[in-house]
Amino acid sequence: MNAQGSGKLELLRRVRPNFADDVYGSNVLKHNENVEHAENIMEDRTDICESALAQRRSAQLPKLKKISNKPRPLSTDFSTRCEMNDFEFVYSDCDTHAAELAELYTYSELDDWTLNMRAYRDFVESRKLNHKWSKLTESQQKDVLLSLLEELERIEPNVRLNAARSILYILQGAYMDFVDDKDITINGVFRGNRERECDNNDLDMGYYEEKCLTQGIFNAYKAYEAGTYQALCKLLLTETHDIWDSGPIGVGQYSQSSSVSNSRSASNADLSESVVERRSNRRSATIADNEALRVALSALYHMVESIRRLDLFELLIPADKKCHYALLRKDFIIEIEEVIEGADMSLIMILLEMMPAFCHGNSPHFPMKKVLLLVWKTLLAILGGWKELREGKAAKRAAANLSSIEDTLLVASAMRSSSINGNDSEQNQGGVVRPKRTLHPSARLICRQFACTTDSLEDKNDGELDKMGAEYAEVDQTATDLTLPNRNGNDLSHSIIEESSQIPVPVPAREEEIPYIRSKLNRPNPLIRSSHTGDHTPVAGTPPPMDILFRTSLPWNSKVREEDIETFLQCERMKFLHYRLPNDSTTVFGLPLPIQKSVEALRRHIYISLGELQANREKELNRYMFSQRENNIPMTSAEKLYRMMLPNLSQYIIALLKVLLAAAPSSKAKSEAINILSDVLTPETNKEMLSNSLNLDSSLSNILEQSVRIAIDVNRHKEIMVKAASAILILLMKHFRLNHIYQFEYIGQHLVFANCIPLILKFMDQNMVRYIQSKHELPPYNYPYAPLYYVRNHGEFLIRNVYLEEWPMLNVNNVEDSDSQSSSYYLWRNVFSAINLLRVLNKLTKWKHARTMMLVVFKSAPILKRSLRVKLAVFQLYVLKLLKMQARYLGRQWRRTNMEIMSAIYAKVRHRLNDDWAYANETRSKSWDFQNEEAALKTAVERFNSRRYASLYPAFALEVGEASSPGDSYLDNVDMNEFEPMNNSFQSLLGTKVELSDRFKRNYVRWIDDEVIKNHTNWDLLLALTHGIIDSI
Repeated sequence: MNAQGSGKLELLRRVRPNFADDVYGSNVLKHNENVEHAENIMEDRTDICESALAQRRSAQLPKLKKISNKPRPLSTDFSTRCEMNDFEFVYSDCDTHAAELAELYTYSELDDWTLNMRAYRDFVESRKLNHKWSKLTESQQKDVLLSLLEELERIEPNVRLNAARSILYILQGAYMDFVDDKDITINGVFRGNRERECDNNDLDMGYYEEKCLTQGIFNAYKAYEAGTYQALCKLLLTETHDIWDSGPIGVGQYSQSSSVSNSRSASNADLSESVVERRSNRRSATIADNEALRVALSALYHMVESIRRLDLFELLIPADKKCHYALLRKDFIIEIEEVIEGADMSLIMILLEMMPAFCHGNSPHFPMKKVLLLVWKTLLAILGGWKELREGKAAKRAAANLSSIEDTLLVASAMRSSSINGNDSEQNQGGVVRPKRTLHPSARLICRQFACTTDSLEDKNDGELDKMGAEYAEVDQTATDLTLPNRNGNDLSHSIIEESSQIPVPVPAREEEIPYIRSKLNRPNPLIRSSHTGDHTPVAGTPPPMDILFRTSLPWNSKVREEDIETFLQCERMKFLHYRLPNDSTTVFGLPLPIQKSVEALRRHIYISLGELQANREKELNRYMFSQRENNIPMTSAEKLYRMMLPNLSQYIIALLKVLLAAAPSSKAKSEAINILSDVLTPETNKEMLSNSLNLDSSLSNILEQSVRIAIDVNRHKEIMVKAASAILILLMKHFRLNHIYQFEYIGQHLVFANCIPLILKFMDQNMVRYIQSKHELPPYNYPYAPLYYVRNHGEFLIRNVYLEEWPMLNVNNVEDSDSQSSSYYLWRNVFSAINLLRVLNKLTKWKHARTMMLVVFKSAPILKRSLRVKLAVFQLYVLKLLKMQARYLGRQWRRTNMEIMSAIYAKVRHRLNDDWAYANETRSKSWDFQNEEAALKTAVERFNSRRYASLYPAFALEVGEASSPGDSYLDNVDMNEFEPMNNSFQSLLGTKVELSDRFKRNYVRWIDDEVIKNHTNWDLLLALTHGIIDSI
């Protein structure tokens, strides 16, 4: 890779990265010395470095045994604070198409792009076809796909794998077509577009990225039409049944896709602790053990994500092909829900069954990130997203003659975030307010800049570098510092808010305002962002006018429940009349006129939810089991999914929470119980981690850059898994709640019993501003930039007698863009994950006093208060809801010292007219009261599953007395056999064969003597008394 230089050039030594302090210690002498002169240097290369051994010596790094035990600064230190401004976030079903596909792959899978391309090229060359997919006719493309499907049926694993790689290459957009074509046309989409001019020094890849993504979408439709979906599902089913070889370390097979050489990052140093503790000979799973699984899952993901999205269909499909492609899309969504040919389960059930097997340790090589992402996108294809939920709820309420209600997301999108003090101890002991520091660059950016030498640093002298290092040393710590749990209940970080006037409050949207609000939920370009440099959220559409957004009234209509009116009337009757009328919420006789008007006001705001109707209907079905019958159960997609998931629903939930726990920022990604890095670690990387040592003598690449890359990849991997798991949870809960309230309560109880509430609080107990402004992204290694860069620069171009690198080289210019250092910067997936987890927590605790008490017991108030520093209205709304429901348990002192939060709750959260949440103290604190509520709910759910699904799964059938609940003893103790039909026909009764017992047969003579001979019967009187019975019957 080196070129002959014209002369000797001074080499710049690597600056010691920030994360090295955690590995080698912090007491390292700084020195400036004259560097050696070297030959054979590329003039334009910005990533010049000496050997790793020379780097270590120049930095005077101590031995590993001298690792510093210096305590890390607490996150409450004001010097580590991060400030955040308001930012525009579009909370939709998913991110842009490019971002969602890029997150499917890890940075350890770079060489897979080459393997896929070579597999396809070898296949088409063996058939003497053009290796450029776009140059083939439609009939040739179909023949290629059919031939590849035949190869998938072969018994040889290598043949199947190469065929799957070729299909994946086609679904990825056939990026080899963009080597040198500048006028490529894909189904007329880009016809007439002017090609962007670019030179070889700075290739403008954005245009080709859009082309590649578009061609991948069209190829997905073509592949489905050829029957690729069923073949890939069968391949996935075959690969999941293969037994994983968990032999000794170093025995397992090695993958060709090992793109990372001997390397190990400091943030991953803790991953080897569990192996040392276990002292086991069993090797850990790496990407070498799941090649076929990764390829099959990736191909299915590309198909699902490309076909299911309606916004991409409307944007890209030409008008003359819309009819045909619409039928294909409709058939695909129907087929993805059906059972796979030759199997007894659908794709979603195959994926769900992989999760318990992975968590139990039976199949630790499963690439769980890809599984979770595919589960999420399959649920979106089957059930739908937020729009389908909103439309389905409105349709069901209209069918039940219920009034419409505002949509939370629509209203919250028009809100403005509040500036709330996130800490009570902003002043030091002397009473002086500490200065507020705005530290936009984080440790992630600093580590990458220090690991990559750039031209801009070459002009700085040693004094300037020392000064820069001293400034950056005060900025931040590495990722492990960000995720330390707060055990003593103190605030993790400080925030000082600027003094402001009163908080402006939005109002309910009128009909003419709805288009403006809906525009907030639509992304301008769902295919790819306008900035082609990574995972950064674009600017949303035109915001509504300011006079619409900020008015002086509340944004919600108040709600009142029927039981609230009954409680109010009972209190007033006892106050004025000293009597009660149980179960009566209409009689106002004898009450004063103001009380009657109050009841009328409550009636005007009464809200009846679909869940209340369903619960009341369930009570009727259980009480009147013979006269009432549930007929014509709607077989919706949610109902079908619930029936399939019901037998093992608890295992799926537990497995999902285990993965979520392992992916939490403060957890080890590779622990004794579960290892979620099987699709991140290469065999070489895994051996380095197990050996607990560093191989710093790497001649092929810079060891510091590789270490930083793996560190970023691991944290990015965990963030994507949290995103997928949280999206799965909220989708299941929302759709099951819309389908039937007890289906939602069933999954909610499993989540509560599996400690989901403390798990979410643990996730929130971190610096949320820093988490949302995470820099764990390397845009040059993302899809489709990386494969396009490879095919366009793979030794094809010479610049000043120097061949370009195969893969992009990391430097300050391409690692991050300028927006990442702004206080309004955020990472879309992390904001999405945080909002999803808050919504799950709200769903679990709403109107559940026992679960609300869990929030109080786990001290969630300071955790939620610190998270209010995130300047996003939707995020703050769900945080304020959680604080509102537990305000009565926190006491007057807490409310008095947090008046900013109380004001924000009043301004943003919906109110119940007779809910005294702001001033009342909870008096019902007996634990058994809450236990009775949970027991009654559990009983109702069990009865629901027994009544509706006992015929499908007999294990859910309840016997007499199994589902006892207080206050309903008759239904609990009644014997259903007493209500069986009786046969009153004399002919059939007399002709019935009766089996006599052996005891009766032995004593038959005695029975005749006592009951017949000695017993005198007055037959005349008997006939007179029974006269007319036979005639009436």
